[in-house]
Amino acid sequence: MNYTFKLIVPLTYKDVEVESEEVDLSDQEIALIKQLVKQSPNKRHGLMPILEDGAPELYDKLWEAIEQPLRNIVLEDGRKNGIVDDENDDGGLDMDCVDYLCKIPEFAK
Repeated sequence: MNYTFKLIVPLTYKDVEVESEEVDLSDQEIALIKQLVKQSPNKRHGLMPILEDGAPELYDKLWEAIEQPLRNIVLEDGRKNGIVDDENDDGGLDMDCVDYLCKIPEFAK
């Protein structure tokens, strides 16, 4: 089935909620997410750190659905606030340095 995930992105003046692109997850992947979330002692940082430690391949799959919407909102904020000058320029954006939180989905709680 196709799922989307909610991201909280702290921007210059406020936090913004963004939705990921759709990602197709199998029943086994959903079961794995549920299991990892249930076993995780720390859910404060959202879903991605849990997946990164427990299911790196699933982390990579979800990152593909998250990266572009996240990049778009960060660049839009950078342009509005004069950090990124040109519409075709990404201002040297390094996605590894972008803060965000991927909310734990309702189906995994």
